[in-house]
Amino acid sequence: MQTIGHDSWGIVGHHWAVDMLRHAVAAQRPAHAYLISGPRHVGKSLLALRLAQTLNCEQAGDAPCDECRSCRRIAKGNHPDVRIASLATQGATLKAEEAARQRDVRIETVRTWLADINLRPYEGRRRVFILDDVERLSEGAANAMLKVLEEPPPYATIILVAHTAGDVMATIVSRCQAIKLRPVARDAIAPWLMTQGVSERDAVTYAAWSEGLPGLAHQYAHNPEAAGQLQAQLDELLSLSQRPLVECFKWVEEQGKAFRGGEQAAVYDTLLLWQRWWRDVLVVAAGVPDAITWVNRHADVTRVARGTGVVPAAAFVRRLVLAVRQLRENANPQLVFEQLILQLPDRQ
Repeated sequence: MQTIGHDSWGIVGHHWAVDMLRHAVAAQRPAHAYLISGPRHVGKSLLALRLAQTLNCEQAGDAPCDECRSCRRIAKGNHPDVRIASLATQGATLKAEEAARQRDVRIETVRTWLADINLRPYEGRRRVFILDDVERLSEGAANAMLKVLEEPPPYATIILVAHTAGDVMATIVSRCQAIKLRPVARDAIAPWLMTQGVSERDAVTYAAWSEGLPGLAHQYAHNPEAAGQLQAQLDELLSLSQRPLVECFKWVEEQGKAFRGGEQAAVYDTLLLWQRWWRDVLVVAAGVPDAITWVNRHADVTRVARGTGVVPAAAFVRRLVLAVRQLRENANPQLVFEQLILQLPDRQ
């Protein structure tokens, strides 16, 4: 078993957050509630788990040992004093069709998660309640949460994890100590991947692809299928510059059908991937080639940048950002994608 670094808790980046929590634990003054927010794959859930381990580690220090019975049980999700809930755990109790359609964390899930919060710890020093996807709380679930946050028991710590803190009810935010995690520098992610046996070249590539999200970098490094799928998706987007308009509009229809069929997340991911490519084109055209994401496609980015220029590239990046906003405001997805195809700067 890999030993967790004492200083970092085995977390890539976010040293300020780890230090703050370590000091709170060492002083025996952890907050009654934390709100950890940041983009997906940045390390929010891992930070929450490490805090739960530290609060109940049998070594009683300011870092989890990762070796005692308590740390191991928390890591496996079977410690009686650590309760974890999320959309995923909620979906596990539903039929497959219902789980696929779920959009909110329901009040029943929150009530079950917090049902025995007033009981004292069974084995550890502190009870810890971790809730993921807190930005997806239904109104009833949020109100149920508020009642507990107003008067939590002194031996419990509530850790809320949100992918977009701006969507969390303000009254919940005000009752928590906020920890906002930001993307990690790629020169911190690449060495971390190399400690896992990844070659230096691949580590640099995956760190760049991840855009500061260690979880994504790890996924690309250890799941060749995920890395290959990402490159295939990018190839499809780049091919739109050479394909006849008839074929491009078939692709537009597919995107519209997917969006209307409930695959909004996949469509948004496609637009984000497209943004990342055109942002690379923009920064190379502007003379900042070291900042690109697609380091393995430097020659292609340079070629498009030379043929496009700063102004058209910047305009299309803005157009892609606008497309996301239009879709979130219920615009017709097919019309949104048609406009993108017609305004694509490097169409031949």
